[in-house]
Amino acid sequence: MIDLLKRKKNKNKKLVALIDGEHYPDVTHDAIKRLREVFSGEVVGIIFLGGTEKLIMDDPDSYFGEELFVIKDLGQDFIRALDYFKPDIAYDLSDEPVVNYKIRMKIASYCLSKNCSYMGPDFLFEHTCKSLKITKPSISIIGTGKRIGKTAISSYMSSIFTNKGIDVAIMAMGRGGPKEPQVIKGQDIDITPDFLLDLNSRGFHASSDYMEDALMSRVTTVGCRRCGGGFGGRIFLTNIRKGIKAMEKINPDLAFVEGSGASIPDVAADAIICVIGAGQNWENIIGYLGLYRILIADMVIITMCEEPLADREKVNFISNEVKKLNPSASVFCSVFRPLPLKDISGKKVFIAMTAKHGIEKGIREYIEKNQDCKVAHISFNLSNRKLLRRDLEEAKDYDTILTELKAASVDVVTDYAFKRNKDIVYMNNIPVIENGTFEKELLKLYERIKG
Repeated sequence: MIDLLKRKKNKNKKLVALIDGEHYPDVTHDAIKRLREVFSGEVVGIIFLGGTEKLIMDDPDSYFGEELFVIKDLGQDFIRALDYFKPDIAYDLSDEPVVNYKIRMKIASYCLSKNCSYMGPDFLFEHTCKSLKITKPSISIIGTGKRIGKTAISSYMSSIFTNKGIDVAIMAMGRGGPKEPQVIKGQDIDITPDFLLDLNSRGFHASSDYMEDALMSRVTTVGCRRCGGGFGGRIFLTNIRKGIKAMEKINPDLAFVEGSGASIPDVAADAIICVIGAGQNWENIIGYLGLYRILIADMVIITMCEEPLADREKVNFISNEVKKLNPSASVFCSVFRPLPLKDISGKKVFIAMTAKHGIEKGIREYIEKNQDCKVAHISFNLSNRKLLRRDLEEAKDYDTILTELKAASVDVVTDYAFKRNKDIVYMNNIPVIENGTFEKELLKLYERIKG
């Protein structure tokens, strides 16, 4: 890591040292001296993280030769310290027991949210400025994990804007996205099962996110791909640069840029909406740079806010904690409700989903009540092809398959329906958002970024 500090590109950068009071002052003094020697930029200050066992001097600023900012409460003070010093790099010279692994991940989140890299003797969370920009107003939709409803949220929000006469286009990147970005004009193309099977036969992942967006929202979408996802959401391989060129040709009033899983598109969007699944473990959300995603968000949408995924106590806890972490972000709680894209009244239905098995009773009752049909079987194995095929073969007495457009919905489910003379109907997941001000806040966000 010493070599990284010596890099020529650090010449005009600023560094702060993070220290604790558990090290003897003379040791910390020499470590900071070593930092000054090897860092090619400027050491501008010290952030004191706590610990008093070996902190024995009366005037630490003079002793260390740098201005010192004392942290009393990490959550309240650390970002203030970063705002004060405005460093490009925070180098951590602290250790247990003052700073453990969980605290280090929080520090990494705070640093990245302030465009600051976070380094230590054997680690680097490097902040890099997002190099890609869309000339039209843009909103990035990111998440703290997979299968929490980013695509459904994106489609729903696009319908809000299109109903107001605002032309929206969506760029999505997925693990199964196309090698060359694909443009689908959802408002013009009839996305039928035959159309999707044809795409599949030509080697495309026909249920990729951009296809789901086009089918559900009926707007123009751009399909991209990605591989890999770091703690802070960085991607190893993506063709999103070409995707932006395609988006520029579309020239929408507003561009949505969807993340994939917990990865974050390398696009300098004008606003960020973060989606959190209420069923996720809170420690996992904030412990692995999910906190970073919350800190950079202009709006947070918590999805699946109902039992058995999450009880009201947990939903309230997540909502309140998010508001504490990012008071400037508006926070909304939501649930999803399935909506078939065709009439299935009077049908005997096999449902294929990616959701968890615990919601079976609620889904069955909701579909039967609102669609006037009979649910013969529900499979939650849409992302497990082997088990999904077993479920399709073992289920009896149904004439229609209702499926989300995800995972194996085309190459397995649609193909099976065609070969067995079953009707195939695709299903949208509609967000029902508790707070009635969501549409107002979303349109206000657009007006702000539109300038």
